[in-house]
Amino acid sequence: MDIKMNVNHLPALTYRFLKANDSEIDLKDLYIEDTKTPEPENIPSSVTVKSDLSEDDVKEIFLKVNEKIESKKADLPGPNGDTAPLNDGQIVRTGMGAAVDNLMKEMNVPVTVYTVSEGYKTEEPVVVKYSLKNGSCVLGSQVIHAKKNSEITVIMEYDSEENAKGFLGIQTRLLAEEGAKINLIKVQMLSEDVMHFDDVGGICDDNADIETINMQLGAKDTWGGDRITLLGDKSIYNNHTGYLCRHKQTYDMNYVADQIGKKTESNMIFRGVLLDEAVKTFRGTLDFKAGSAGSVGDEQEDTLLLSPDVINRTMPVILCQEEDVDGRHGASIGQLGDDVLFYMESRGIDEEEAKRLMIRARMESIARMIPDEAMIVRIQQYIRNIL
Repeated sequence: MDIKMNVNHLPALTYRFLKANDSEIDLKDLYIEDTKTPEPENIPSSVTVKSDLSEDDVKEIFLKVNEKIESKKADLPGPNGDTAPLNDGQIVRTGMGAAVDNLMKEMNVPVTVYTVSEGYKTEEPVVVKYSLKNGSCVLGSQVIHAKKNSEITVIMEYDSEENAKGFLGIQTRLLAEEGAKINLIKVQMLSEDVMHFDDVGGICDDNADIETINMQLGAKDTWGGDRITLLGDKSIYNNHTGYLCRHKQTYDMNYVADQIGKKTESNMIFRGVLLDEAVKTFRGTLDFKAGSAGSVGDEQEDTLLLSPDVINRTMPVILCQEEDVDGRHGASIGQLGDDVLFYMESRGIDEEEAKRLMIRARMESIARMIPDEAMIVRIQQYIRNIL
């Protein structure tokens, strides 16, 4: 089959010549041979795992929060004064958009649902590992459901055989009920000839919390998107993303915090390095809906450019329909400063080694947040190998 779809739509359009409004995935002659989520590791007794579920089953899981979203439409005027379609036809609005939903439906991809029981907090992370063989083309879909006052940590690792070619497309949807917390960690260490997309969408109810850590270190062309709907009052979304792009790799991402409830909080941090002829496009949006009084949001990107041939596009956006909010964004994009290089060289460290040290420091500042020592060691080894 061929896959051709538009993804990563910027919530508010900008000039077309900037090439930032959306992105296109155009892949040909794929044979999707696997659509099942691998068997997870470290499943505690408080977590149930149900496989081979349909989209109708997923719709049932999100029924109550979607009814709550529907009830808020009257408070959210659309561009023509009508009510705004918050979910855009999706069960859960995701960063990459409805095209990924359509692909999953077309390919009849079964959904695996991880549910943590009400009031329980898992001590060990659930681990889901996708390992691609050469020539493999895989699609996968998961839902992580944290019931009231519960907490779960899920680590998803993507790797492949050395020099493998292939394709991996993943969609992950999250539901944090009242007082619940979901910690989602994704680590991508695929071969440089693998094409990859990773689509995330989530909903937070009252006093709920979604925390995401995302490390993008491999693959040839990568598309990623996170969209978290802060539906409930005092709900929280925190994200830390680290990315390393080299040679002719591309990374196209779209992050959105939809802040609907009162006194919601979102924080998005991005740290990356571009080398050689790499291309990166970043879209980050804080969207304060009407009724989100007292909400705060902050997005910050810090990108290190280590080649004159890289292409970097950064599009931070704040949208606002509410007066009583505090939204901030910023981007720091540039090369290693002469003062840093002078400091390094004065201690016997040449320019190339100084670059390697700075790359490792940036990536490890994100990796150290992962609650799995073995995973941190694998990330460190992967970075050393590719550098």
